[in-house]
Amino acid sequence: NMYRHPEVNRKMSLARRVVGDLFQLYLAEPNVMPREWLRLAGEPKSLETARIVSDYVAGMTDRYALEEHRKLFSVEGYF
Repeated sequence: NMYRHPEVNRKMSLARRVVGDLFQLYLAEPNVMPREWLRLAGEPKSLETARIVSDYVAGMTDRYALEEHRKLFSVEGYF
């Protein structure tokens, strides 16, 4: 196991959380994905939808994933 600097560990933890949060939300509520991806998805929590969500999230840039996470999980937009 390779030693990592605490800052690297924090960023890796954040990245895992962002990807995990996005995957879980899109899987449970595919209707929040863009239309072109939603039309490919099946029922919420189905294997078909999990594959589409995986492809969608895997294709995101870091910046886009962070922005989507902020839009979907931040309360800033509510006030």
